[in-house]
Amino acid sequence: MTIRARLALGVALTTALVVLMVAAVQFLALRSFLSLAERERLETLLPVLASTLDAQLTRGQPAGGGTEPLPRSTLNLSALPRNVDVRVIRAGRVLVQSGSFQGISLSERPGYRALAGHNVLISPLKLSGQVTTAQLASDVLGVINPLRAYLRALAVTAPAAALLLALLSFTLAGRLLRPLSQLERAAAQVGDGGNLRAPLPGAGRRDELGRLSAALQATFIQLADVREREADFTQAAAHDLRSPLAALKVRLQASLAGPRSGAERTEDLSEALADVERMKRLTEHLLLLAHGSQDVQLLPLDLAYLSGEAVDRARERSPDVRLDFETWGAATVLGDEALLTHLADNLIENALRHGSGADVQVRVWGEAQSVWLSVRDAGPGVADAALPRLTEPFYRADAARGGEGNGLGLAIVSRTVQAHRATLRFENRRPAGLNVSVEFRRASTEQRAARGPKEDFGL
Repeated sequence: MTIRARLALGVALTTALVVLMVAAVQFLALRSFLSLAERERLETLLPVLASTLDAQLTRGQPAGGGTEPLPRSTLNLSALPRNVDVRVIRAGRVLVQSGSFQGISLSERPGYRALAGHNVLISPLKLSGQVTTAQLASDVLGVINPLRAYLRALAVTAPAAALLLALLSFTLAGRLLRPLSQLERAAAQVGDGGNLRAPLPGAGRRDELGRLSAALQATFIQLADVREREADFTQAAAHDLRSPLAALKVRLQASLAGPRSGAERTEDLSEALADVERMKRLTEHLLLLAHGSQDVQLLPLDLAYLSGEAVDRARERSPDVRLDFETWGAATVLGDEALLTHLADNLIENALRHGSGADVQVRVWGEAQSVWLSVRDAGPGVADAALPRLTEPFYRADAARGGEGNGLGLAIVSRTVQAHRATLRFENRRPAGLNVSVEFRRASTEQRAARGPKEDFGL
Protein backbone atom coordinates (compact mmCIF):
# COMPACT_ATOMS: atom_id res chain seq x y z
CA MET A 1 0.00 0.00 0.00
CA THR A 2 1.36 3.39 -0.97
CA ILE A 3 1.96 6.25 1.47
CA ARG A 4 -0.84 8.14 -0.24
CA ALA A 5 -3.34 5.32 0.31
CA ARG A 6 -2.17 4.73 3.87
CA LEU A 7 -2.58 8.41 4.65
CA ALA A 8 -6.11 8.48 3.21
CA LEU A 9 -7.09 5.31 5.09
CA GLY A 10 -5.55 6.62 8.31
CA VAL A 11 -7.44 9.91 8.05
CA ALA A 12 -10.69 8.05 7.34
CA LEU A 13 -10.28 5.74 10.32
CA THR A 14 -9.24 8.61 12.57
CA THR A 15 -12.23 10.65 11.45
CA ALA A 16 -14.61 7.76 12.07
CA LEU A 17 -13.13 7.18 15.52
CA VAL A 18 -13.37 10.88 16.44
CA VAL A 19 -16.93 11.11 15.13
CA LEU A 20 -17.95 8.03 17.12
CA MET A 21 -16.38 9.38 20.30
CA VAL A 22 -18.04 12.77 19.85
CA ALA A 23 -21.33 11.07 18.96
CA ALA A 24 -21.17 8.93 22.11
CA VAL A 25 -20.65 12.02 24.27
CA GLN A 26 -23.42 13.86 22.45
CA PHE A 27 -25.75 10.87 22.78
CA LEU A 28 -25.30 10.74 26.54
CA ALA A 29 -25.70 14.48 26.80
CA LEU A 30 -28.84 14.44 24.62
CA ARG A 31 -30.38 11.61 26.61
CA SER A 32 -29.71 13.43 29.85
CA PHE A 33 -31.12 16.66 28.40
CA LEU A 34 -34.29 14.97 27.11
CA SER A 35 -34.81 13.15 30.41
CA LEU A 36 -34.36 16.39 32.36
CA ALA A 37 -36.70 18.24 30.02
CA GLU A 38 -39.35 15.54 30.47
CA ARG A 39 -39.03 15.71 34.25
CA GLU A 40 -39.39 19.49 34.19
CA ARG A 41 -42.47 19.12 31.99
CA LEU A 42 -44.07 16.68 34.41
CA GLU A 43 -43.21 18.93 37.36
CA THR A 44 -44.97 21.88 35.67
CA LEU A 45 -48.13 19.74 35.48
CA LEU A 46 -48.30 19.27 39.27
CA PRO A 47 -49.75 22.75 39.97
CA VAL A 48 -52.23 22.30 37.12
CA LEU A 49 -53.28 18.94 38.52
CA ALA A 50 -53.62 20.36 42.04
CA SER A 51 -55.72 23.37 40.96
CA THR A 52 -57.95 21.25 38.73
CA LEU A 53 -58.70 18.68 41.40
CA ASP A 54 -59.08 21.33 44.14
CA ALA A 55 -61.71 23.13 42.10
CA GLN A 56 -63.61 19.95 41.40
CA LEU A 57 -63.44 18.80 45.01
CA THR A 58 -64.67 22.20 46.25
CA ARG A 59 -67.66 22.22 43.92
CA GLY A 60 -68.57 18.67 44.84
CA GLN A 61 -68.29 19.14 48.64
CA PRO A 62 -71.56 17.96 50.38
CA ALA A 63 -73.76 20.63 52.10
CA GLY A 64 -73.04 21.14 55.76
CA GLY A 65 -69.29 20.67 55.26
CA GLY A 66 -69.26 16.88 55.13
CA THR A 67 -65.97 15.19 54.60
CA GLU A 68 -66.98 12.35 52.31
CA PRO A 69 -65.02 12.55 49.09
CA LEU A 70 -66.63 12.61 45.73
CA PRO A 71 -66.67 9.37 43.76
CA ARG A 72 -63.72 8.87 41.42
CA SER A 73 -66.00 8.94 38.42
CA THR A 74 -66.94 12.57 39.08
CA LEU A 75 -63.29 13.87 38.88
CA ASN A 76 -62.20 15.15 35.46
CA LEU A 77 -58.52 15.11 34.27
CA SER A 78 -59.17 16.58 30.83
CA ALA A 79 -57.08 19.69 31.64
CA LEU A 80 -53.90 17.60 31.51
CA PRO A 81 -52.10 16.57 28.26
CA ARG A 82 -53.36 13.36 26.65
CA ASN A 83 -49.86 11.80 26.57
CA VAL A 84 -49.54 12.01 30.37
CA ASP A 85 -51.25 9.46 32.63
CA VAL A 86 -52.13 10.58 36.18
CA ARG A 87 -52.96 8.79 39.38
CA VAL A 88 -53.62 10.49 42.74
CA ILE A 89 -53.43 8.40 45.90
CA ARG A 90 -54.76 9.35 49.35
CA ALA A 91 -54.49 7.17 52.41
CA GLY A 92 -53.42 4.19 50.31
CA ARG A 93 -56.46 4.47 48.07
CA VAL A 94 -56.69 5.76 44.54
CA LEU A 95 -58.49 9.08 44.53
CA VAL A 96 -58.44 9.51 40.76
CA GLN A 97 -56.45 8.10 37.79
CA SER A 98 -56.39 8.11 34.04
CA GLY A 99 -58.07 5.21 32.37
CA SER A 100 -54.85 3.67 30.95
CA PHE A 101 -52.72 4.12 34.07
CA GLN A 102 -51.41 0.71 35.16
CA GLY A 103 -48.34 -1.33 36.04
CA ILE A 104 -47.02 0.96 38.80
CA SER A 105 -47.30 0.07 42.47
CA LEU A 106 -49.25 2.38 44.78
CA SER A 107 -46.37 2.29 47.29
CA GLU A 108 -43.59 3.52 44.96
CA ARG A 109 -41.33 6.03 46.71
CA PRO A 110 -41.23 9.66 45.49
CA GLY A 111 -38.80 10.60 42.71
CA TYR A 112 -38.34 10.56 38.97
CA ARG A 113 -37.35 7.36 37.16
CA ALA A 114 -38.31 4.92 34.45
CA LEU A 115 -40.96 2.42 35.46
CA ALA A 116 -43.03 0.02 33.36
CA GLY A 117 -41.90 1.59 30.11
CA HIS A 118 -42.72 5.12 31.24
CA ASN A 119 -40.95 8.12 32.67
CA VAL A 120 -42.66 8.44 36.05
CA LEU A 121 -42.67 11.38 38.45
CA ILE A 122 -43.96 10.59 41.96
CA SER A 123 -44.46 13.64 44.15
CA PRO A 124 -46.50 14.73 47.18
CA LEU A 125 -49.59 16.79 46.24
CA LYS A 126 -51.73 18.85 48.66
CA LEU A 127 -55.49 18.73 47.90
CA SER A 128 -58.10 20.50 50.07
CA GLY A 129 -55.64 20.71 52.92
CA GLN A 130 -54.80 17.02 52.80
CA VAL A 131 -51.53 15.47 51.56
CA THR A 132 -51.86 13.05 48.67
CA THR A 133 -49.41 11.41 46.31
CA ALA A 134 -49.44 12.16 42.62
CA GLN A 135 -48.02 9.76 40.03
CA LEU A 136 -47.49 11.25 36.59
CA ALA A 137 -46.30 8.95 33.79
CA SER A 138 -45.31 9.92 30.24
CA ASP A 139 -44.45 7.56 27.41
CA VAL A 140 -40.70 6.77 27.30
CA LEU A 141 -40.85 7.11 23.53
CA GLY A 142 -40.76 10.86 24.05
CA VAL A 143 -37.10 10.42 24.97
CA ILE A 144 -36.27 7.36 22.88
CA ASN A 145 -37.59 8.60 19.55
CA PRO A 146 -35.31 11.68 19.40
CA LEU A 147 -32.36 9.49 20.36
CA ARG A 148 -33.20 7.02 17.61
CA ALA A 149 -33.48 9.84 15.11
CA TYR A 150 -30.07 11.09 16.21
CA LEU A 151 -28.51 7.64 15.76
CA ARG A 152 -30.04 7.25 12.31
CA ALA A 153 -28.62 10.62 11.28
CA LEU A 154 -25.24 9.63 12.72
CA ALA A 155 -25.24 6.35 10.79
CA VAL A 156 -25.40 8.38 7.60
CA THR A 157 -23.20 11.37 8.43
CA ALA A 158 -20.29 9.49 10.04
CA PRO A 159 -19.44 7.25 7.04
CA ALA A 160 -20.07 10.12 4.67
CA ALA A 161 -17.71 12.40 6.60
CA ALA A 162 -15.05 9.69 6.79
CA LEU A 163 -15.33 8.98 3.06
CA LEU A 164 -15.23 12.68 2.17
CA LEU A 165 -12.16 13.28 4.33
CA ALA A 166 -10.48 10.17 2.89
CA LEU A 167 -11.00 11.49 -0.64
CA LEU A 168 -9.78 14.95 0.32
CA SER A 169 -6.76 13.45 2.11
CA PHE A 170 -5.98 11.24 -0.88
CA THR A 171 -6.06 14.26 -3.17
CA LEU A 172 -4.03 16.42 -0.80
CA ALA A 173 -1.49 13.65 -0.22
CA GLY A 174 -1.06 13.32 -3.96
CA ARG A 175 -0.25 17.01 -4.26
CA LEU A 176 2.12 16.92 -1.29
CA LEU A 177 3.91 13.78 -2.47
CA ARG A 178 4.24 14.91 -6.08
CA PRO A 179 7.68 16.49 -5.40
CA LEU A 180 8.74 13.20 -3.81
CA SER A 181 7.77 11.33 -6.96
CA GLN A 182 9.73 13.82 -9.02
CA LEU A 183 12.70 13.36 -6.70
CA GLU A 184 12.41 9.58 -7.04
CA ARG A 185 12.45 9.79 -10.85
CA ALA A 186 15.37 12.22 -10.79
CA ALA A 187 17.35 9.96 -8.43
CA ALA A 188 16.65 6.98 -10.68
CA GLN A 189 17.88 8.95 -13.69
CA VAL A 190 21.03 9.88 -11.79
CA GLY A 191 21.63 6.21 -11.04
CA ASP A 192 20.98 5.14 -14.65
CA GLY A 193 22.97 7.94 -16.25
CA GLY A 194 25.80 7.98 -13.76
CA ASN A 195 25.83 11.79 -13.54
CA LEU A 196 26.00 12.16 -9.77
CA ARG A 197 26.41 15.92 -10.02
CA ALA A 198 23.07 16.46 -11.78
CA PRO A 199 20.80 18.86 -9.80
CA LEU A 200 17.83 17.28 -8.05
CA PRO A 201 14.36 18.90 -8.11
CA GLY A 202 13.18 20.60 -4.95
CA ALA A 203 16.62 21.18 -3.46
CA GLY A 204 15.79 24.84 -2.92
CA ARG A 205 12.50 24.27 -1.09
CA ARG A 206 12.26 25.25 2.57
CA ASP A 207 10.41 22.20 3.79
CA GLU A 208 11.15 18.56 4.62
CA LEU A 209 11.23 17.50 0.96
CA GLY A 210 13.57 20.37 0.16
CA ARG A 211 15.93 19.31 2.93
CA LEU A 212 15.74 15.70 1.71
CA SER A 213 16.57 16.78 -1.84
CA ALA A 214 19.47 18.90 -0.62
CA ALA A 215 20.79 16.03 1.52
CA LEU A 216 20.55 13.57 -1.38
CA GLN A 217 22.23 16.01 -3.74
CA ALA A 218 25.06 16.57 -1.26
CA THR A 219 25.41 12.81 -0.85
CA PHE A 220 25.52 12.27 -4.60
CA ILE A 221 28.19 14.96 -4.94
CA GLN A 222 30.24 13.30 -2.21
CA LEU A 223 29.87 9.96 -4.01
CA ALA A 224 30.99 11.64 -7.24
CA ASP A 225 34.05 13.00 -5.43
CA VAL A 226 34.81 9.56 -3.98
CA ARG A 227 34.42 7.93 -7.39
CA GLU A 228 36.71 10.48 -8.99
CA ARG A 229 39.27 10.05 -6.23
CA GLU A 230 39.10 6.29 -6.62
CA ALA A 231 39.65 6.61 -10.36
CA ASP A 232 42.63 8.90 -9.80
CA PHE A 233 43.89 6.62 -7.04
CA THR A 234 43.68 3.52 -9.25
CA GLN A 235 45.33 5.29 -12.18
CA ALA A 236 48.16 6.63 -10.04
CA ALA A 237 48.66 3.28 -8.32
CA ALA A 238 48.83 1.48 -11.66
CA HIS A 239 51.34 4.05 -12.93
CA ASP A 240 53.54 3.79 -9.85
CA LEU A 241 53.50 0.00 -9.98
CA ARG A 242 54.14 -0.11 -13.71
CA SER A 243 57.37 1.91 -13.46
CA PRO A 244 59.28 -0.46 -11.13
CA LEU A 245 57.83 -3.48 -12.93
CA ALA A 246 59.08 -2.14 -16.26
CA ALA A 247 62.49 -1.39 -14.78
CA LEU A 248 62.65 -4.85 -13.23
CA LYS A 249 61.74 -6.45 -16.55
CA VAL A 250 64.45 -4.49 -18.42
CA ARG A 251 67.11 -5.46 -15.89
CA LEU A 252 66.16 -9.11 -15.98
CA GLN A 253 66.06 -9.13 -19.77
CA ALA A 254 69.48 -7.44 -19.90
CA SER A 255 70.85 -9.96 -17.43
CA LEU A 256 69.62 -12.84 -19.58
CA ALA A 257 70.58 -11.30 -22.93
CA GLY A 258 74.22 -12.31 -22.85
CA PRO A 259 77.16 -13.29 -20.72
CA ARG A 260 77.50 -11.23 -17.54
CA SER A 261 80.29 -11.03 -15.06
CA GLY A 262 79.72 -11.81 -11.42
CA ALA A 263 79.89 -8.13 -10.49
CA GLU A 264 77.41 -7.24 -13.22
CA ARG A 265 74.98 -9.94 -12.13
CA THR A 266 75.33 -8.79 -8.53
CA GLU A 267 74.59 -5.23 -9.60
CA ASP A 268 71.57 -6.35 -11.66
CA LEU A 269 70.20 -8.39 -8.76
CA SER A 270 70.75 -5.51 -6.34
CA GLU A 271 68.87 -3.13 -8.61
CA ALA A 272 66.11 -5.72 -9.12
CA LEU A 273 65.89 -6.18 -5.34
CA ALA A 274 65.58 -2.41 -4.93
CA ASP A 275 62.71 -2.40 -7.45
CA VAL A 276 61.01 -5.25 -5.61
CA GLU A 277 61.44 -3.44 -2.30
CA ARG A 278 59.93 -0.30 -3.82
CA MET A 279 56.93 -2.28 -5.09
CA LYS A 280 56.58 -4.01 -1.72
CA ARG A 281 56.54 -0.67 0.11
CA LEU A 282 54.05 0.80 -2.36
CA THR A 283 51.81 -2.27 -2.07
CA GLU A 284 51.82 -2.05 1.73
CA HIS A 285 50.89 1.61 1.56
CA LEU A 286 48.13 0.93 -0.96
CA LEU A 287 46.68 -1.86 1.21
CA LEU A 288 46.72 0.37 4.26
CA LEU A 289 44.96 3.20 2.43
CA ALA A 290 42.47 0.90 0.72
CA HIS A 291 41.40 -0.75 3.99
CA GLY A 292 37.96 0.84 4.51
CA SER A 293 37.77 0.10 8.23
CA GLN A 294 39.77 -1.86 10.75
CA ASP A 295 39.99 -2.14 14.48
CA VAL A 296 42.40 0.23 16.16
CA GLN A 297 43.70 -0.86 19.54
CA LEU A 298 43.81 2.25 21.74
CA LEU A 299 46.26 1.49 24.51
CA PRO A 300 48.53 3.72 26.62
CA LEU A 301 51.76 4.11 24.63
CA ASP A 302 54.95 6.11 25.13
CA LEU A 303 55.15 8.24 21.99
CA ALA A 304 58.72 9.26 22.83
CA TYR A 305 59.83 5.61 22.88
CA LEU A 306 58.14 4.79 19.56
CA SER A 307 59.58 7.91 17.93
CA GLY A 308 63.07 7.13 19.28
CA GLU A 309 62.96 3.68 17.70
CA ALA A 310 61.84 5.25 14.40
CA VAL A 311 64.80 7.64 14.62
CA ASP A 312 67.20 4.72 15.17
CA ARG A 313 65.88 2.91 12.11
CA ALA A 314 66.13 6.09 10.00
CA ARG A 315 69.76 6.64 11.12
CA GLU A 316 70.62 3.15 9.91
CA ARG A 317 69.04 3.85 6.51
CA SER A 318 70.51 7.34 6.12
CA PRO A 319 73.80 7.50 8.03
CA ASP A 320 74.98 10.56 6.11
CA VAL A 321 72.13 12.81 7.28
CA ARG A 322 72.26 14.45 10.68
CA LEU A 323 69.15 13.33 12.55
CA ASP A 324 68.64 14.82 16.03
CA PHE A 325 66.11 13.57 18.56
CA GLU A 326 65.00 15.16 21.84
CA THR A 327 62.12 14.66 24.21
CA TRP A 328 60.84 16.06 27.50
CA GLY A 329 57.77 15.76 29.67
CA ALA A 330 55.31 12.86 29.92
CA ALA A 331 54.49 11.62 26.39
CA THR A 332 51.93 8.86 27.04
CA VAL A 333 49.01 8.78 24.57
CA LEU A 334 46.14 6.41 23.80
CA GLY A 335 46.96 4.89 20.45
CA ASP A 336 47.58 1.92 18.19
CA GLU A 337 51.23 0.86 18.25
CA ALA A 338 51.41 -0.27 14.60
CA LEU A 339 49.77 2.87 13.28
CA LEU A 340 51.81 5.24 15.41
CA THR A 341 54.96 3.43 14.31
CA HIS A 342 53.92 3.95 10.67
CA LEU A 343 53.22 7.60 11.45
CA ALA A 344 56.65 8.27 12.95
CA ASP A 345 58.45 6.30 10.21
CA ASN A 346 56.61 8.12 7.43
CA LEU A 347 57.17 11.58 8.89
CA ILE A 348 60.89 10.98 9.33
CA GLU A 349 61.19 9.27 5.92
CA ASN A 350 59.39 12.20 4.28
CA ALA A 351 61.80 14.68 5.90
CA LEU A 352 64.86 12.63 4.88
CA ARG A 353 63.70 12.03 1.32
CA HIS A 354 62.51 15.54 0.52
CA GLY A 355 64.95 17.49 2.66
CA SER A 356 67.74 17.16 0.10
CA GLY A 357 70.18 15.82 2.69
CA ALA A 358 69.61 18.71 5.14
CA ASP A 359 69.53 18.21 8.90
CA VAL A 360 66.35 16.73 10.44
CA GLN A 361 65.16 17.31 14.00
CA VAL A 362 62.58 15.08 15.74
CA ARG A 363 61.04 16.26 19.00
CA VAL A 364 58.46 14.74 21.35
CA TRP A 365 57.17 16.61 24.38
CA GLY A 366 54.23 16.60 26.74
CA GLU A 367 52.09 19.49 27.95
CA ALA A 368 49.21 19.72 30.40
CA GLN A 369 46.52 18.72 27.89
CA SER A 370 48.50 17.60 24.81
CA VAL A 371 51.38 15.48 23.60
CA TRP A 372 53.30 16.74 20.55
CA LEU A 373 55.39 15.05 17.86
CA SER A 374 57.35 17.40 15.58
CA VAL A 375 59.59 16.58 12.61
CA ARG A 376 61.58 19.46 11.10
CA ASP A 377 63.90 19.51 8.13
CA ALA A 378 66.14 22.26 6.74
CA GLY A 379 65.41 21.42 3.11
CA PRO A 380 63.91 23.55 0.34
CA GLY A 381 60.46 23.61 1.92
CA VAL A 382 57.09 23.57 0.14
CA ALA A 383 55.17 26.31 -1.65
CA ASP A 384 52.46 27.73 0.61
CA ALA A 385 49.80 26.91 -1.98
CA ALA A 386 50.83 23.23 -1.91
CA LEU A 387 50.60 22.78 1.89
CA PRO A 388 46.86 21.86 1.96
CA ARG A 389 47.42 19.13 -0.65
CA LEU A 390 50.33 17.33 0.97
CA THR A 391 48.08 14.62 2.45
CA GLU A 392 46.41 13.76 -0.88
CA PRO A 393 47.36 10.26 -2.10
CA PHE A 394 50.04 10.36 -4.84
CA TYR A 395 50.40 14.14 -4.64
CA ARG A 396 54.01 15.32 -4.88
CA ALA A 397 55.23 18.88 -4.55
CA ASP A 398 58.18 18.01 -6.78
CA ALA A 399 58.75 21.57 -7.90
CA ALA A 400 60.05 22.41 -4.44
CA ARG A 401 61.21 19.09 -2.99
CA GLY A 402 62.93 16.24 -4.68
CA GLY A 403 62.72 12.53 -4.01
CA GLU A 404 61.40 9.23 -5.38
CA GLY A 405 58.58 8.54 -2.97
CA ASN A 406 55.21 7.17 -4.04
CA GLY A 407 53.20 10.06 -2.59
CA LEU A 408 51.40 7.92 0.01
CA GLY A 409 53.44 8.52 3.18
CA LEU A 410 51.70 11.72 4.28
CA ALA A 411 48.31 10.34 3.18
CA ILE A 412 48.81 7.47 5.62
CA VAL A 413 49.96 9.96 8.27
CA SER A 414 46.73 11.94 7.76
CA ARG A 415 44.53 8.83 8.11
CA THR A 416 46.39 7.75 11.23
CA VAL A 417 45.97 11.21 12.76
CA GLN A 418 42.23 11.10 12.01
CA ALA A 419 41.94 7.64 13.59
CA HIS A 420 43.52 8.98 16.80
CA ARG A 421 41.46 12.22 16.76
CA ALA A 422 44.68 14.19 16.68
CA THR A 423 45.63 17.33 14.72
CA LEU A 424 48.13 17.49 11.86
CA ARG A 425 49.84 20.77 10.91
CA PHE A 426 52.29 21.75 8.14
CA GLU A 427 54.36 24.93 8.44
CA ASN A 428 57.13 26.32 6.28
CA ARG A 429 60.18 27.28 8.29
CA ARG A 430 62.17 30.41 7.73
CA PRO A 431 64.50 30.76 5.93
CA ALA A 432 63.95 27.22 4.59
CA GLY A 433 62.54 23.83 5.52
CA LEU A 434 59.25 22.24 6.57
CA ASN A 435 57.89 21.55 10.04
CA VAL A 436 55.28 18.80 10.44
CA SER A 437 53.65 18.55 13.86
CA VAL A 438 51.00 16.25 15.33
CA GLU A 439 49.08 17.19 18.47
CA PHE A 440 47.56 14.33 20.48
CA ARG A 441 45.00 15.07 23.17
CA ARG A 442 46.12 13.71 26.52
CA ALA A 443 43.56 11.30 28.00
CA SER A 444 42.88 11.21 31.73
CA THR A 445 42.64 7.98 33.70
CA GLU A 446 38.84 8.19 33.72
CA GLN A 447 38.73 8.70 29.96
CA ARG A 448 41.01 5.71 29.44
CA ALA A 449 38.71 3.54 31.51
CA ALA A 450 35.56 4.86 29.81
CA ARG A 451 36.89 4.50 26.26
CA GLY A 452 36.39 1.12 24.66
CA PRO A 453 39.38 -0.97 23.66
CA LYS A 454 38.75 -0.47 19.94
CA GLU A 455 38.02 2.46 17.67
CA ASP A 456 37.09 2.52 13.98
CA PHE A 457 39.98 3.42 11.65
CA GLY A 458 38.11 5.19 8.85
CA LEU A 459 40.54 5.02 5.96
